[in-house]
Amino acid sequence: MKMNYKDLITNWHKKAKRQRDYFSKFVFEYLAFIAYLKTQKYSSRDRDRQSIQKLKRESELKTKYIKRIKDMNKLKKNWVRIKEEFDYIPLGNASRNLNEVEEIEWWNCSHDNLKQKTDEEKRKLKGVIHSLDDWENMVEFWYSIRNNLFHGAKNPENERDQFAVKYGYLTLKELMELLLNEK
Repeated sequence: MKMNYKDLITNWHKKAKRQRDYFSKFVFEYLAFIAYLKTQKYSSRDRDRQSIQKLKRESELKTKYIKRIKDMNKLKKNWVRIKEEFDYIPLGNASRNLNEVEEIEWWNCSHDNLKQKTDEEKRKLKGVIHSLDDWENMVEFWYSIRNNLFHGAKNPENERDQFAVKYGYLTLKELMELLLNEK
């Protein structure tokens, strides 16, 4: 019997909505998201990073999601809130060294290789959302939360961690709505 991934993805998306806490909501939504990328959009053989980098270059999906931000006041307010928070304290990588947050090396990068970054990309501040159409860093935001949550020391009692998973879920949920309603 062949696996129906679309139903599985839809069920994870629905399960995320039913959860009470944002940590659980984000985990189930992220499972739906990465499963969608690897079974519906790109090759299942791709590593997660490869799928994320491909997604960052998706101009049609970027256009649809940015339009959704402009059309949905609640989604727009969520991204404004994220931008304000990370302008104050940039998002960092807490998955390699639990005692020291590092800059996220893939921030400002939609290439397949970090060595392909332009000088302008290297100079841009990391860990911030530069504008409400900063698609590549919105995608990196979701992936960074996943990395920090699964490999780092995210604490459900920490206010900053609560912020990241809450807004990660609220914004990723809207992308999943778009993806699941694609023809």
